Amino acid sequence: MAGDYLMNLLNSRGGKDSEYADVVYGLVTSVKPLKIQLANNMVIDDNFIILGKHIGKYKLDAKATIKGEKVTIKDMEFDNSLKKDDKVTMIRMDGGQQFYLFEREEG
Repeated sequence: MAGDYLMNLLNSRGGKDSEYADVVYGLVTSVKPLKIQLANNMVIDDNFIILGKHIGKYKLDAKATIKGEKVTIKDMEFDNSLKKDDKVTMIRMDGGQQFYLFEREEG
């Protein structure tokens, strides 16, 4: 079975848990320069963080229907910038040297 094959493959790799990709949570302690405190009290800076495309300011084209009329909005700007004390969700890459920040929690 495919499941058995995958389990054997994972088990044969060996190594420590910290060497595998994982979802981690953090708290923004500084915006400039960007610093995030992880749950284990380790602080990482922007040298180790890759921001997802929906973190910060970005523009998108949008379509909407307003009072029955279809409208296209070009370059609608969204501001999802990080602020101090924001809670964030990241993926720790294999080896633990890079973190992909993909979500800022609403709060």
